[in-house]
Amino acid sequence: MRENVVFRFQRFEVHTGVGIHPVGTDGLLLGAWASVAGAQRILDIGTGSGLVALMLAQRTEKAAACVWVDAIDLSTAARQCAADNFRRSPWTERLRVVGSHLAEFFPQAGCSYDVVVSNPPFHMENTTVPDEQRRQSRHLRFLPVELLAKAANHLLSPAGRLCAVLPPATGLLLAEEGALRGLYLTRLTEVRGRPHKPVERWLMQLERSPYPFERDSLEIYTPQGTYSPAYRALTNDFLLWSKETQ
Repeated sequence: MRENVVFRFQRFEVHTGVGIHPVGTDGLLLGAWASVAGAQRILDIGTGSGLVALMLAQRTEKAAACVWVDAIDLSTAARQCAADNFRRSPWTERLRVVGSHLAEFFPQAGCSYDVVVSNPPFHMENTTVPDEQRRQSRHLRFLPVELLAKAANHLLSPAGRLCAVLPPATGLLLAEEGALRGLYLTRLTEVRGRPHKPVERWLMQLERSPYPFERDSLEIYTPQGTYSPAYRALTNDFLLWSKETQ
């Protein structure tokens, strides 16, 4: 069994335990990339350890008005883990775990959100993971893109936006499901491990208005295997860079 692991960032720590999906590049990218301009209320769907919610709380600490960051997760262990990490952070007053299953949460939510973010599971059922908690964090059936699009359409404020990180094939499904509900892809960053390699992830933003549309790309590593300047710039307010990565 995997023991508690602590990931240290510049302003906060993320503790993860047995069955909690570990801190990874996808969450780091989403938390640094998602637009929080003008947001007053944010929802993190499938929060896991709470990493993305913590990053968004940090990014909104200097906003003119208080920005609330809510989080939900299907896993009881993940909700407890996130709540503990929220309490350890400098933004504990603005961070809350508010629910579990998205299908039960969104019809009863008593507020709308300016930003909804999700680093959802995307593995298919033939991916074997023995631990049930890890299965929930990895398998697409626990958070189908249809449900994510439907919930976002219900929860978003008129000018709100849904931001997610997904493999391209699953991202295309989300874009299609969103369009069926009046949410359109307005911003897309194609993420590659290295230049000239296949695209591994899409960073996506969906809104009610389809215009304007922005598209760009990001490489995490240079051809020499060091972190790229673009990745460093994106995550520079969060990661503790060692001398070896300078």
